[in-house]
Amino acid sequence: MAGPGITIRGISDVNAILSQIAPREGINLMRATVHDIALQLAKSAKDKAPDDPSTGPPDLKSSIKAKRTRGTRQRVGSDVVVASSAYYWRFLEYGDGPDNVEHAMFLNALQEMRPEMDRVYLEAFAKKLIARLKRARNKA
Repeated sequence: MAGPGITIRGISDVNAILSQIAPREGINLMRATVHDIALQLAKSAKDKAPDDPSTGPPDLKSSIKAKRTRGTRQRVGSDVVVASSAYYWRFLEYGDGPDNVEHAMFLNALQEMRPEMDRVYLEAFAKKLIARLKRARNKA
């Protein structure tokens, strides 16, 4: 699933690759992979979010973003956040909005990705690993 000469079949292969490269590079690679997955979730939630034509540019769809969170040495993180200008997202998510319909854009995006999480994770990891190896090859 990765570049020429590299085969990644599962999470155990990812762990083996991370243990072989330098710890700092491994953490940076994991940080980029986790953020890539958060970007995919944010994009899916944006697609599922209801569109209100009466609102201007800072509407709900443009307020959904992925943001890196500060982690520790053993933990990396990235969250999908909504800007404070779209405070009403909670009402729409849980069905307390003016239309009393539960839109559940974040829950639906997560449930859609969950069965394929290993595939999504491996694809994101392989993409980031190939880019890092190409950059290292170009530096040398």
